[in-house]
Amino acid sequence: MQKKLDKAAIRTVFGNVWFYVLLLFLLTIIVFGQFIFSDKMLFASDQINSFDARVLLKTSIEKFKQFPFWFSSRLGGMPSIDAMFGDALYPLSLIVNQIFSIPRAIGMKMVLHVFMAGVFFFLLLRKGFGMSPFISFVGGCFYMFNPQFISHVYPGHDGKMFVIAWLPFIIWRLKILMDLPNILNVTLVSFAIGMIILTSHIQMTYFVLWGMFFYWMLSVILAIYQQKNRKKAINISIAFWVSVFTGLAIGLIQFLPSFMYVRNAYSVRGVEKGFEFATSWSLHWPEVFSLWIPEFVNSLDYYWGQNAFKLNTEYTGGVALLLAVLAIVSRPKPWRIFWGAFSIFALLYSLGAHTPIFHIAYYIIPGVNKFRAASMLMFWFSFGVIILAVLFLKDIVSGKLSNLSETDQKKWTKGIYIALGCCFLVTILFSMKGFVETIFGSVLMQTGKNRAFEANFSTNFVPFLWLWLLFCSSVLFLLLGVIKNKIQPQLFVAVVFIFGMIDIIRVDLFQNNRVNNESGYIKVINPSPYFSSDPVLTKLSEEMNEAPFRCFSLPGSLPKNGAGIHNLEGIDGFHDNELKWYNEFRGGNQSSNYLNSLIDFDANRQPFLSPEKLSEGNAFLNIANVKYLLVRSGSGLQAIENKNAIGRISFVSEYVVSDTLNAIDVLSKSDHDYRNTILLYEEPENFKKMDKPFVGKEFSVSWEKYTPNYRKVKVNIPSNGFLRIAETYYPGWRVKIDGEDVSIYQADVAWMGVEVSPGEHVVEMSIKSICFDKTLWVSGTLILLIGIYWTGIGFVALKRKRTKPGTGTDKT
Repeated sequence: MQKKLDKAAIRTVFGNVWFYVLLLFLLTIIVFGQFIFSDKMLFASDQINSFDARVLLKTSIEKFKQFPFWFSSRLGGMPSIDAMFGDALYPLSLIVNQIFSIPRAIGMKMVLHVFMAGVFFFLLLRKGFGMSPFISFVGGCFYMFNPQFISHVYPGHDGKMFVIAWLPFIIWRLKILMDLPNILNVTLVSFAIGMIILTSHIQMTYFVLWGMFFYWMLSVILAIYQQKNRKKAINISIAFWVSVFTGLAIGLIQFLPSFMYVRNAYSVRGVEKGFEFATSWSLHWPEVFSLWIPEFVNSLDYYWGQNAFKLNTEYTGGVALLLAVLAIVSRPKPWRIFWGAFSIFALLYSLGAHTPIFHIAYYIIPGVNKFRAASMLMFWFSFGVIILAVLFLKDIVSGKLSNLSETDQKKWTKGIYIALGCCFLVTILFSMKGFVETIFGSVLMQTGKNRAFEANFSTNFVPFLWLWLLFCSSVLFLLLGVIKNKIQPQLFVAVVFIFGMIDIIRVDLFQNNRVNNESGYIKVINPSPYFSSDPVLTKLSEEMNEAPFRCFSLPGSLPKNGAGIHNLEGIDGFHDNELKWYNEFRGGNQSSNYLNSLIDFDANRQPFLSPEKLSEGNAFLNIANVKYLLVRSGSGLQAIENKNAIGRISFVSEYVVSDTLNAIDVLSKSDHDYRNTILLYEEPENFKKMDKPFVGKEFSVSWEKYTPNYRKVKVNIPSNGFLRIAETYYPGWRVKIDGEDVSIYQADVAWMGVEVSPGEHVVEMSIKSICFDKTLWVSGTLILLIGIYWTGIGFVALKRKRTKPGTGTDKT
């Protein structure tokens, strides 16, 4: 009796969803334990370069109680939300950012979404496909730890990880929606779409919508032709499109401002860059072979592919890939063919210019020509492969391969032996360097990475090629045992799970990187070097409290985009959506207008920065309010004061009008008196010139308030003229003088100018997104309505549960 009770208790535990959620949580803790149980941060390349944005966001919320609409720490200032401010509007990120320090929050968000990915995939399989808890758990592990997903930690592609984590939830709810098209399922799908838009990764979201569209298409086709139910086809179509458009409306607050920003040609991204740009950072044929053995083109060690470098992998898992193939071969049903076909489509599209698929998409599908890195679509490949792999495991457990007829057994046995022979032959052939060089000789000639290839081939590829053969042959032999009823299906699944986890975890944690003496895509580093202050930076930060100014971080002085970490404002850095007129003002991505006059040449015509010229500045540095130039020498960091810098707000009595094509040339001329003359693109309407130019000695400025979104200053103006405001021109700015709105002119190519009359004035400057307020009403209202609806559904369900006969609460 006791044994029966014990067995029942065990079955209860192993059949409980929460037991497997706990296991997924524990596995996440184990894999990321070196980070979680430390005070360090996960190495995340791109995130390190955006520390300044995190500092600005956190400081603005905590100190000024406002969400920053102006990103002032780099590139002379630019809009935040409109130019895409990362995941600043994503609810989960906002919460984690406020709980943890900036370097810890970056890693914690990625770890959280790894766990979410596992739980959502588990629920998809358990609730959506009706699989057993253990099979669902296996699928959740394969998905959450597959290297295509985990490897995004290393380059810091957190937005991609967020979207990939939400994907199984979306497909789960979409599957339920196609089966039962009601309001609840519509709201759940809509909410998930809204969430992935708020992650700010629009390209990944766009790709998710592609998959959803194809899923809906097949559902309609099956409803019409297989189920002969046109009414159902209409209902699921209505439900699908309502959920998509509602989801887009929820994410409108994130999407529309940046869309309008690019469409209105404010951004450098708005310029059409052509087919070559769109196909950059795609997969190449060597990377396709890395889907088989990830070390074929080692992404962290001796990379010899055709991209400039590679910090992630598209590898899903050799065991999962084998099972996916077996799933289609064993039962080629419509949905299995769909997942296989869509996975192949994702692969062919990701190859960019190497296949016709991308060419067709480039010219037919809207938006494709605006994006690059076609290989981002590979998350659908990994998703499809793992879905198929788990479906095959479900077949095994359900006994579909254990009770075959003698004829089918012979067919399977013959097929497995042929597959084993092919695997062994392929392993032998690819173990020969000459054979591989023959296939990829043109690639090696093109890249010139022969040494990297040779070092990688023997050190990394060949050993793991034979490991693949071990795993592959073991799985096939075990499958043969199941078919012949000599091995229990549950044992097959357990062993395959162990092999599969070893296969993917070894890549996640132990991918070789001998060049940098590192291993794995999960690397823990000390954040102190990025956040530790310097006496020079501390002094400058304190000086910023008196009056705003900018710094120019010369090469080697600070990390990229590093000024904002120390609450300073810089004129250099990088952002995909840099304001195009500021990019023109600084002289392109190399900041040539800032640097040219600071450079001398030695006897060999080699350029070097001239120390004597640093303190003199130039017209562009001076107009941009660059008060200090930061340089690093043997004695450490130095701040060289630019004695000719113009204040953030200055007064001029003269103006000239120039067209946009000649403006930079006008500013560059030595005879242009930029200190007393402002350059405009249009003639002022009612401006009255002075008879004599004003020298500017009586002008005074007194700063009263300076926050990310609002600035207030008192000025004393001696005569009619213009205030030159060294804030980057943008239509979202609003300037008031003595409480009255004034017209803002685009001045000196990238900055602002306003007309002003003699006397003492109060000048107020505020910044808003060009359409944030309107979109906030749409997105906020929808989220509120959905929340109210879900609350109502919850109360009704709770009431029904309490009044259900047998609960003891029904008093009637």
